[in-house]
Order: sequence, then structure tokens, then C-alpha cells
Amino acid sequence: MRFLLVAENNSLSHFAKALAIRRGLTELGHDVLLGVGQRWESYLVGSDICYAVLPEIRDHDFSGFPGVPWFNNVSGLEHVINAERQLIDSYKPDRVLGIFRFTLKASAAIAEVPCDSLICGCLLPGACDAYGYLPDEPGASKQADLMSGFFRYAGKQLSLAMNRHGLPGIRDAREMLLGKRTFLWDFPDFFECKLPASCIHVGMPEWSMDVPEYQDFELFENRPLAVLTFGTCVGEGASVRFITQQLNELGFHVLLAGGGQTKVIEGIEDKPWLTVRQFAPLHRLWNRVRLLVSHGGQATVFEALRHKIPVAVLPFQPEQAHNGVCLEQIGCGLRLSCGQPFLGNSIVYEQAMLAAGCDSLKEKIEQLFDFATADRLGAIQKKMGVYRGLPNLLPLLVE
Repeated sequence: MRFLLVAENNSLSHFAKALAIRRGLTELGHDVLLGVGQRWESYLVGSDICYAVLPEIRDHDFSGFPGVPWFNNVSGLEHVINAERQLIDSYKPDRVLGIFRFTLKASAAIAEVPCDSLICGCLLPGACDAYGYLPDEPGASKQADLMSGFFRYAGKQLSLAMNRHGLPGIRDAREMLLGKRTFLWDFPDFFECKLPASCIHVGMPEWSMDVPEYQDFELFENRPLAVLTFGTCVGEGASVRFITQQLNELGFHVLLAGGGQTKVIEGIEDKPWLTVRQFAPLHRLWNRVRLLVSHGGQATVFEALRHKIPVAVLPFQPEQAHNGVCLEQIGCGLRLSCGQPFLGNSIVYEQAMLAAGCDSLKEKIEQLFDFATADRLGAIQKKMGVYRGLPNLLPLLVE
């Protein structure tokens, strides 16, 4: 079979999922073409991976998370749809798979090619609106209004672009993330919801990016290791010094991984208790990590949970904030800031954490190391074992 895989390129983890699926399909003897944005093309130059560069709906602002700028230019949306359709017409795949891709469903419909989707459960239409809030937390209703209003606006803009191709409109942009089959990379206990038809939990397709051989293991011998990483989809670093200092005072050796973002680690140098790197081979370090502090991206969070490591979340956008809520509900992590109404500026989460102060952060971290947390981490690890990612997904893709 011939497959076209297209990920939204705001996050390296989405691109990495496409690489993992591509590898699995090619090992089974299938032909695979990757549609990739310019941001990640450098990872493929000189490789034997077949790819085509596609425009993105985030090209004019390169925001790391869905916001109004992604959708306010209808001509830009139509340009992306046309480019995808032309690639489908030239490559002639048997199926296409969108990974958190808002336009591919329309392109595939125009080309009359089946389109599947890979997303997380909280982005299913109707599954959640109060992103980042516990059900009874003050402000949840306001956040629900803000988020549902945004997705309706985005749906209206996408509808205008699709109508130009004779496609029916939609009410909510999240409808574009549903495929003929919708595969969920999370697992039921993490985010509980009623699944629409043709939705299947498969688990996280894992991909370990190659980094230079890591020689700093001896630095971690005298203290428990805490990893601090904010992923690749946002470039803020204002809270890094605050968090690292509190972790130091709690007795941790901190590994700060910048994820390729220079702003995150700019001006921060190694210390006896601090190791600073652009990238770190976490797949080789998990057995030594005691704590993960992150933006709440599910790829990293789920790796930590598989190794029974508690997670503290400082998010930069609502979906990440809701991953913190889900961690609290399963008793395996917590948020470093309470729920915040989101108007497009990530700083609200940082401000809430800083306003709570040093003692609050330390108290939260210490809460993660009681016996009850350890028991819950063990139970979740067992439940995640059913949802193995590629071994679950690949047989379904090639049916």
C-alpha cells in the first residue's frame, strides 16, 4: 500500500510520530511519503526518507499552539488545502494519515482518498472545553466559553475555505481532526470520555531522536535527577531559573534540556547541580530520573509514566494545561499553576506559578513522593501496557 503521512509541524513530537509510523510501515513493505513543513526539513536532508515540503496554516506567525492567527487568513487555509491536494494527486496514496492536522481531511475529500487521523482524546469534538481546569475549579465556565468560541471561529474560517471546493462546512474546527478512523495516542484512564464511532485508543507511537553520545552520567551520582524540559513548540524561558533553583534547594541534580530552543537555556551555564543541554537522550536516562518537570506534552509525559516517574507541569497552552489536570486526576502528577483563562498569551501560566511563590512550588513537588503516588504510578504503568503505540496502530492502518 501507499501512505501519505502529514503532521502539523508546530511540535517536533508530531513530526516524530510521523517518523515512527513511517519506519513501521516501510518495515512491513509499504511505500510511505512524508509531508513536512520547512521547520523540520533539515532533519530529513541527506536521509533516505521520501518527503515533500508543504505549507502550513501557521506559516505567517509560526506559533507553537493553535490560535486565531492559524485560522484568520482564509486564502492561506485554501493555499494549504490546495498544496496537500496536489501532493495527493501526484503521489496517489491508498490512504492518508493526518497527525493533529486541521486541513488534510478536506484535501483528501477533494481528492477522494480515505483519510485517517491520529490525535489525543481531549481534542475530540465535545470532549472538553474547559482546558486546564478541574471540573469545579473557579473560572472553568469562562475557559469553556473562550475555548468553544475559538474552535467555532476556526471552524467558520475553515468552512469558508472548504466551501470554495464544494465541501460542506463545519461548526467546530476539531471536527477536522476526525478521520474515517480516528486513532488516539493517549489511553482511556488518562482522559475519560465517550468515544465517537470509529475512534480507537492505540497508545503513543514512540520515536527516539538521535543526539551526540552523552558523557555526563557521572554528574548525576550524588543527587536524585530531575529533568526540566519545555519541549519544542514554544520559546519562553522566563521561569527556568526559578524552577531550577527550587529543584536545587530540594536536593535534585537538574538536567535542563532546551529542545533546540535557544531562549530557554540562553545565559544558563552548567553548575555542580545543573547540567544544561540543547537535547538530551531521555530514552537512555529514564531509569535514573526521579522527577519530570515539563510543559505537559503527552509524548514526554507518557514516557515518564511508563517508567513510573511523577510529572509536574508548567504549560504554555490549554491542551498542555489539561494534561496537568489529567495527571492530577490519576494521581501521577500535578500542575505548577492553577487553571487560567487563555487569551493566546502563554505568560498567564508562568505568572500564576511565580505569584504562588517558592514555598508553594516546593510543597507541590514534595507531594509527588508519597507512597500513594508510587502505588498509582505502578497501576497506571500496567494499564498503559495495553496501549503500545505502533504495535497497536500498524495492523489497523494496513487493514
